[in-house]
Amino acid sequence: MLVQATSGINGAETMTQKANKVEDTVDLFTSDTLKGGAKKPELVKVLCGNSGPDVDWLVDKFDLDMSLLARLGGHSAPRTHRGKERFPGMTITYALIQMVEKISERSDLARIINKAKVKTLLMNSGAVTGVVYEKRGKDFTEEGPVILATGGFGADFTEDSLLAKYRPDLLHLPTTNGDHTTGDGIKMGEAIGARSIDLEWVQVHPTGLVEPEDPEAKIKFLAAEALRGVGGLVINAAGERFCNELGRRDYVTGEMWKSKPPYRLILNKAASDEIMWHCKHYTGRGVMKFYNTGEELCKDMGVALSTLEATHQQHFEAAKKQEKDPEGGPFTAYPSGKTWDEPSGKTGVGKKFFHNIIDGSKVKSEPFYVAIITPVIHYCMGGLEIDVDSACVDKSGKAIPGLYAAGEVAGGVHGNNRLGGNSLLDCVVFGRVAGKACAKYMLGDKTKSM
Repeated sequence: MLVQATSGINGAETMTQKANKVEDTVDLFTSDTLKGGAKKPELVKVLCGNSGPDVDWLVDKFDLDMSLLARLGGHSAPRTHRGKERFPGMTITYALIQMVEKISERSDLARIINKAKVKTLLMNSGAVTGVVYEKRGKDFTEEGPVILATGGFGADFTEDSLLAKYRPDLLHLPTTNGDHTTGDGIKMGEAIGARSIDLEWVQVHPTGLVEPEDPEAKIKFLAAEALRGVGGLVINAAGERFCNELGRRDYVTGEMWKSKPPYRLILNKAASDEIMWHCKHYTGRGVMKFYNTGEELCKDMGVALSTLEATHQQHFEAAKKQEKDPEGGPFTAYPSGKTWDEPSGKTGVGKKFFHNIIDGSKVKSEPFYVAIITPVIHYCMGGLEIDVDSACVDKSGKAIPGLYAAGEVAGGVHGNNRLGGNSLLDCVVFGRVAGKACAKYMLGDKTKSM
């Protein structure tokens, strides 16, 4: 899943934030994450406390571009970092792979084994001592402590899958996960006594991209939440807004199910210009369409131009009132405060952050990038329970020697809902925590941080 992350990686008090004069703190980020669904303060402390240093580490050590910021749903400040080109997950993953490849060329202590499948974990006196893996029809053994980074189970629709066991109500939905995402690591961990947690919490993302040529495809590409962060609006079949585009993902999805499809994600010129690489990429894939004018868009949708004009005018006026009187609105806002935005305010989760707005009079001649969207299985918050050192724990809550987990295979970090931008952060932060803890387990205090 790391390579598929499209919106960015969160970080508080980063070099990029400081350069852009963004006011943010670890405490504020921690509060947002707990309010967003997380239930384990000790893990959130590790996640958010390491966010700034670890994002800066990616910039310093790998020369990655993390110069752009967006505010995603549930965040009180713009803290989701991405570069000017490519998806951030792809950028980070490739940089890490290239570094491992360079290290493996210099030392036999780092080896890469491709086209192999781990089958079981080896145990000795209660400790994990290695793995058995299959390659070309033969079994091999690799000895040493193990870090599981096998992802979730959001693409396993078989009868005996974790999805069928814990969330059978979601089996009818498409997924953004690759077909390799079948919960293998979780099952291997459970088989040797590791405790799992929160497996019932599966995130349904509101903006899976519908391909017009294959609308029923089971695997769909994801429209990055950053598209809404830069000002994209979500509208129903009638051309009307019905939710806070920057609310929690489970909330936006829930409001979509109450409204009438097809749902569209629309970006005006200013919004699309801010995230143009994404728009061009989606357009090239055939899952987003460019309209020269709003009038052209309305004709394609089969709605009156006046409807889309009214939708934008209401949004524009709410934004201006919010700017003038941030706490005087009649509706409760998310994550806190008050709002003037009626469509979202009526849901109890009002919109308070507005970006790249246009008034209704501009819609007729305004160019738009537009995608048809649908809810999709996206992320498994549950997995193998870990402690603050990323060690897997047994049924009694005690760390299992020699077994660590990082990324989506690990559970308990996000609680019942993950905020956008926290998955990449989870992978990087707990990946580093697990790596350091595992190295110390093998070598004692002789390890040196990179």
